[in-house]
Amino acid sequence: MRICLIVTLVCFHSLFAFSQKSDLVKASPFTAVKWEGDQPLVQFHHEWYHFEKLENFLKDVILDFAKKRYGSKWKKRFSEDLVEILHELGYQPSGNVRLQLSKNKMMKTYTGTFTVENRQQSVLYNRSVERSTTNAAFPQKIAVTAAIADLKQFGYILEKVSSYSYLSKFDYNLAIRELADSLVKDTSAIDINMLTNEISKIMSNIGDRHSSVKNEAFNRKNHMAYNLRLPFGLAALDGKIIALQRNPDGKNYKYFYKSYPFLTSINGIGIKQLIDTYNYRDRKAPMEAKLSSGAEAIQKYGELLFKNNLDCPDSIKVVFSNGHTFKSHTFHLTMANQGYESKLSLEHDLYRTKINNLSYTGLRKMFFDHIGYINIPEMYNYRDAEGLENFINTSFKEFANTKSLIIDIRNNPGGEREILQTIAGYIVQPKQSPWVANIAYLRLSSENGPDEESMGKRYLYSYHAEKISGGDRQAIDQFHQDLKLEHMIDHSKFSSPFYMVLHSGEESYGRPVYILVNEKTFSAASVFASVFKNLPNVKIVGERTDGSSGKSEIVYLKNSNIKITLSTMLSFQRNGQTLDGNGTVPDLIIHEDEKQVLNGADTQLNTLIQIINSTPIQSGLSHN
Repeated sequence: MRICLIVTLVCFHSLFAFSQKSDLVKASPFTAVKWEGDQPLVQFHHEWYHFEKLENFLKDVILDFAKKRYGSKWKKRFSEDLVEILHELGYQPSGNVRLQLSKNKMMKTYTGTFTVENRQQSVLYNRSVERSTTNAAFPQKIAVTAAIADLKQFGYILEKVSSYSYLSKFDYNLAIRELADSLVKDTSAIDINMLTNEISKIMSNIGDRHSSVKNEAFNRKNHMAYNLRLPFGLAALDGKIIALQRNPDGKNYKYFYKSYPFLTSINGIGIKQLIDTYNYRDRKAPMEAKLSSGAEAIQKYGELLFKNNLDCPDSIKVVFSNGHTFKSHTFHLTMANQGYESKLSLEHDLYRTKINNLSYTGLRKMFFDHIGYINIPEMYNYRDAEGLENFINTSFKEFANTKSLIIDIRNNPGGEREILQTIAGYIVQPKQSPWVANIAYLRLSSENGPDEESMGKRYLYSYHAEKISGGDRQAIDQFHQDLKLEHMIDHSKFSSPFYMVLHSGEESYGRPVYILVNEKTFSAASVFASVFKNLPNVKIVGERTDGSSGKSEIVYLKNSNIKITLSTMLSFQRNGQTLDGNGTVPDLIIHEDEKQVLNGADTQLNTLIQIINSTPIQSGLSHN
């Protein structure tokens, strides 16, 4: 006999918070979730229960959706992002929610409350479980036969799942066979860190900028040499790597050796080899991004050698140059972080912190002579940044009478595409609407056809989709007349094309727009820059972006539990080039100069403002 008991647990503070913020995402009715196989046990009111039902959603409906939507991360997402799952199922929970929970085969109905505090407790519980079980759950070494089996699985993943493996001329099958042959000669067990690094080297040759290979059980604290660093900082300047140290005031930088500013080699290994070969993770990046990320990687010298399965010495011989003569010096490596960090990067972190606290102070400015400025530090989902959409709309209204607008997405690591859609309504002019912004192809597998739903979340739609209008199709047809892709598409392996089509909104911003980018503009931010390029009222300015757009999937190798992240989508720009490996080349290139690198002066932005003030407003552009 079932006994129904309604226990109301209402915290007035939490209820009031929900009345003010009904679309809160980071909340939960549970303080922890643990698992019996695939079945969740939830902590509710300090007791553990089997979860059965939430409102009208049976357990299996929620869990099946989470598995399909989030893949290997579904358990974590259920325990930490339940509101988001429910939202995608078409349900937005209010403060209180009806739960069916069972214990000792007795099912009861409870009233729970979604709170941020509950969710935070669940996150902390997950972290404590991860710390206590990671090392015990996964061995540090595996048998040779198990490692060979994982390599075969890795080859299968590249063959059946990866999108960019089909564009690459790299013979990954040969590389996998050679690695397997080398392992067979080793009669001892295979170190998982070593295997991770060797697989990562193979992956780096594919050209997939979203890909990664990771041993999640790795603990850097157990590897002292991994944490060794150079006793000075490095940065890219004028295509070279310079050595820097902080000024005594701690704010700016100076050359480590002013008479010999350039780093030439470490322990006889040339700087070019360190960047191109040792820092293999960014081997296929555009040159600007490769130099910048290479400088950061070399600073962490112990980590760089570790990822190449090399021992790190306590001291190193470094050769510096002024372009003509050389100076060498031997240094002891250090555990202290004395690396370089640009002022632009620090400001970016500050902006992100503000947005995480739902503050947008400083993101919008008005410069001299009526130039508007908006900084977008990350491509946020509006559900995670309450008020951001309103902030952007308000900014465009405030800047309606400016003579031009700067949108700064330097150091933006990407995210989602809602911001892109909002801004498109203002800067795509009626004469260019509809504007076919890019084209993408989805990797097909024998098990699944095109994932229309997930592509739709990226605002990418197939030609006959309901979201594509007759006018959109005419624009697509015209777009294809001039389109020439740099790679042939194997239609037996890839879907029909998906398109992002942008439209002008009710209120257009009819003056020049300058999108400021750099080599750290990545993923959805690089998409943002690329889709607006060639609009007559838009210019891309700065450094070439580290373009990437791939729709990542995650697979774990069965024996080593190595985590493989790889792309399943090919994304092409309007010029027919992929984002990955090419990036977006600015219409107007403005490099960082010495003042910006050393003293933090924003030369790129200041130079752009000078150019705007010296450029007559284009005819034919007016407010609508």
